[in-house]
Amino acid sequence: MDPTKTLEHLARRLLPPAAARAAKRIAVWPRYWAQRAACRRGYREYGSRYPHPVLFVAGLPKSGTTWLEKMLSSFPGYHELLIPEVAAHELRTGGSHDFELPDGMFERFRGMLVLTKMHAHGSAHNAGVLKRAGVPYVVLYRDLRDVAVSNYFYVRNTPWHPEYPLYAPLPLREGLRVFSERTLPAYSAWVRSWRDNRDGSASLMLRYEDLLADARGSVSRIAALFGLDDSPETIARIVEEHSFERMSGGRERGQDDAKAFVRKGVAGDWRNHFDDALRRTYKATIGEFLVEFGYEATTDW
Repeated sequence: MDPTKTLEHLARRLLPPAAARAAKRIAVWPRYWAQRAACRRGYREYGSRYPHPVLFVAGLPKSGTTWLEKMLSSFPGYHELLIPEVAAHELRTGGSHDFELPDGMFERFRGMLVLTKMHAHGSAHNAGVLKRAGVPYVVLYRDLRDVAVSNYFYVRNTPWHPEYPLYAPLPLREGLRVFSERTLPAYSAWVRSWRDNRDGSASLMLRYEDLLADARGSVSRIAALFGLDDSPETIARIVEEHSFERMSGGRERGQDDAKAFVRKGVAGDWRNHFDDALRRTYKATIGEFLVEFGYEATTDW
């Protein structure tokens, strides 16, 4: 395991919140330089194989982007890389869904094979940075009700997260209510921003639910966008190697572990946790959004 990831894992499990956040800050730069070195090695060995040295994934938080990132990093030579500005922004604000890409960001990746996943929104600025750099990208999002449930369990299990002190003492339904007030409007705006500003010829916008339902078909489409090997044999191998059962350490999909990053791996789990009051609260905020993006036929759910 990457030593910086080991440090983060220990911090999440063993340290009090303030110390965990400090450990997270310390780990950012060593990880970045180690990732850069790996990306350079990958380019030297495999750079001539690919039309796009940089692959970009924009994912709504808690929408399966880590799963997709792991599958894409299976293509030889590509390595994950996260610029330190993103981690610093997340630690400072509690999230990176409103992060603005630095101008000329992709120039720093010359001579590398890079896979970079961010939660950055689809602002006109961010879409412009990607277009000017000629970088193809995938946007992944999820039913916001499931995002709310997943976020609750994730933050309560992540002491370095800035919102940990807020969510840690809250029971589930109260935590979901707080999420609806603090975060839900921004997340619906995040999805709309990518829909409205993305370059349709250089990007693909997918729902997590579609990735779950047809992982092979979805990954094949993504591979084709990026100019990667999309043969049935390669796609089948990658999807199998990154099944929920393997990534969760043997649990079957739907088998819950509230303390695990790979918690349950299903769609529609919100139905197990919402009561009538939460339904009314979420309808008021995202009722039209759910119809707009195909999650509900009407606002009567």
